[in-house]
Amino acid sequence: MKKRICYLFVFNGYADWEAAYTVAHLNKYSDFMIRTFSIDGHPVTSMGDIRIEPDHSLADVDPKKIDLLFLPGGEAWENGGNQEIALLVEAFIRANKTVAAICGATVMLGDHGFLDRVPHTSNDLAYLKDLAPAYNGDAYYQQEPCVTSDHIITANGAAALEMMVAIFKKFNVLEDSVTEAVYDLFKSAGMENKLFAEAGA
Repeated sequence: MKKRICYLFVFNGYADWEAAYTVAHLNKYSDFMIRTFSIDGHPVTSMGDIRIEPDHSLADVDPKKIDLLFLPGGEAWENGGNQEIALLVEAFIRANKTVAAICGATVMLGDHGFLDRVPHTSNDLAYLKDLAPAYNGDAYYQQEPCVTSDHIITANGAAALEMMVAIFKKFNVLEDSVTEAVYDLFKSAGMENKLFAEAGA
């Protein structure tokens, strides 16, 4: 029986691939239940033109009952959209729950001060400073694909796999060696298996 819950925020134009590795493998390998929500609970269409009918609306989300909030990227963040999510992020952090933000979603975190005093990353420091005018976390910025800090995990838009690994390690989903093996498999496009087969291993 599923014991933990991950809520994936979906909105028109959200980058569907950025959450794909994480939610699929959490569903497969862990006791996480995956649920989706949009701001008003109405259907949305992803950047890949996939229509999603969310399980819930923003008003339904109770941080005390949820273990992980996943915020995928998308141009809406860069254009000042989805600001309603800021209060939810604050509630998650106060409840000592984990927020994972990738690509454009880091803009909202930066603009609302959530990254000012914790190690973090994004698509680039200049990207954050340009799109999040209130951002003051320069000293804590790390030029890494993915950074975990207390209850906030951030990643750049090309680090969907690294985000999956960080979340798996945060929640002890699998042994670290197994997690790394899954990462290596997808990162290498299975080339190791092909080479082993050709070598007769």
